[in-house]
Amino acid sequence: MIKSVLRNWYRYVLWTLISAVFWSWIFTLLFSAPVKKKVVLYADLPSIDDRGLSIALEEDLPEGIRRVPTNCFEDLMFDQNAVLHGDLYLIPESHAETYLDSFAPIDPADFPDASFYESDGEAYGILVYDESTGLKIAGKYVYYLPGERCWLFFNRDSVHLGTGDRAADDAAITVAQHFLNLP
Repeated sequence: MIKSVLRNWYRYVLWTLISAVFWSWIFTLLFSAPVKKKVVLYADLPSIDDRGLSIALEEDLPEGIRRVPTNCFEDLMFDQNAVLHGDLYLIPESHAETYLDSFAPIDPADFPDASFYESDGEAYGILVYDESTGLKIAGKYVYYLPGERCWLFFNRDSVHLGTGDRAADDAAITVAQHFLNLP
């Protein structure tokens, strides 16, 4: 019996790998929402309470949206393309210029009383953390970098931004407004 197992070890390993791939595929089908049914938030920060933040943002979902998954960039180091398909981004000020070409300008009227990250006379991001003024939006869920301001930006290619040919809705704006009201 032991000789048979040792002789055919590769079959058992192969069967285990096939089983793992199959069940992960089934899990993804059951619990993942299609792109048009979710608004994704990524953070270029060391840590966030992604589960808690998702639950808080999902308390008041826009029409047609089923989920608001949240992740740090570091959590996706093996799937870096996923970051390109997000809708909202929390970015420290020191990295903002690096990604600015990927962000969409926003209408300041959608976010009254907010401070904006501006470039070439257009508003691109919303200030969510500034240690010097005591501003700390969603501080219960997001662990900001001390001494560095942080901004909330919108992906230029988001289907939830309400602009462009591919736009399905303006759910990213609604989720951002909800995010700005988190303690």
